[in-house]
Amino acid sequence: MQIGNLVEFRTLLTEEEYNRLMEKFKGNRMDMQTNHYFDTKRFSLKALDASLRVKERDDFTLVFKKKKGYNLQEFQLPITKETFEEIRETGMVPEGEIYNELIPLIGDQKIFNFLSLSTLRLFFAYKNGILYIDKSQYLGQTDYELIYETSSHNLREFVKLISEFELQYKKTEKKIKRAFKAYKKMH
Repeated sequence: MQIGNLVEFRTLLTEEEYNRLMEKFKGNRMDMQTNHYFDTKRFSLKALDASLRVKERDDFTLVFKKKKGYNLQEFQLPITKETFEEIRETGMVPEGEIYNELIPLIGDQKIFNFLSLSTLRLFFAYKNGILYIDKSQYLGQTDYELIYETSSHNLREFVKLISEFELQYKKTEKKIKRAFKAYKKMH
């Protein structure tokens, strides 16, 4: 168990930079995950700093997060593919803890799957942290990103890492923010 807060440093990559890093670090662990994001038509959850998604890997998990004071509460419920499809079709989550947390926030509003974001991730321990090389796809777009997660707030370490990999730093937001901006542009 790790104690303390982790810091994430990130930069967008070009496709060429991504391919070069994938070649350099091939053989490391890879993971594929799709997050299916849900909200009401009025984005009531987003307005309340809450989020609802179905995390799809080899299995499906319904994940609900909401702020309570300064803390973030997270609820998870393993579900089947059939339940996931049912949520998409009916706009309702199954009864239980997540349902009980959700209803006071949205009342009788239905939810809909406004965005699905798939990420192919290569990751491994590197120096004082973990390095993630991501290829994300959403709304017909593809982007590439390098994330360095560490317990050190030392930006110099990240700058040195980028220089070592011969990368051009490109400031970026978290992928869900990039994807949501793309969604807003389309609607």
